[in-house]
Amino acid sequence: MVEGMSARKVIIWMAAVAAIVLIFVPIRSLSSPALEVWVRDQSGHPVSGITVRLTYRNYSAESEAHEADAVSDAVGHVAFSPQTISASLGRRIVAIMSSARAGVHSSFGPHASVFAFGRGLQGFAVAEPRDAVLDWAGGPNHMESRIIVMPPSQ
Repeated sequence: MVEGMSARKVIIWMAAVAAIVLIFVPIRSLSSPALEVWVRDQSGHPVSGITVRLTYRNYSAESEAHEADAVSDAVGHVAFSPQTISASLGRRIVAIMSSARAGVHSSFGPHASVFAFGRGLQGFAVAEPRDAVLDWAGGPNHMESRIIVMPPSQ
């Protein structure tokens, strides 16, 4: 034991040092799943040469969004690797507080979505049966989506 310090003070100091260290140690988490996308036309035929854009952000760990593009192959397929982020507890606390400032429009945790465009066509991955744009929010670790592309409505 350190001379002149009680066991209680030593424990408090050790706990304080451990807490400070934990605030700065990076923690790895998933920001976007492994994602497979099939691009089809309204008749269900594969569409090649279409850009599929993955957008993702972990609102509880970072302040910026990310994008990755890939082009559909001959069978209309695109695959994205899982994306991770390493962020310390301190950085995560700052990100959460920043997100909370948006009030009722706040977002928290990881979110990812895909959409397709090119060759005069566009489309979004849609969650059935709701017909809402598919928004991945932390699980599962692997997803498969279908995007139906069509000319933009005028």
